[in-house]
Amino acid sequence: MGAATGFLFIDMLVRPILKFGFKFYFVGFFVLFLVYGFIAYKALQSAYLSEQNY
Repeated sequence: MGAATGFLFIDMLVRPILKFGFKFYFVGFFVLFLVYGFIAYKALQSAYLSEQNY
């Protein structure tokens, strides 16, 4: 699976939630906060784990 396939899956999964979220802005903001928070958590976790292995 390439990056384009992953982007397609993310788009298919997130788009219905965002359509609902744009009707109610606090829901959309909360969902975006959760998504970006998870991405930041995984990025920091992988950076910390890669330093720990050396």
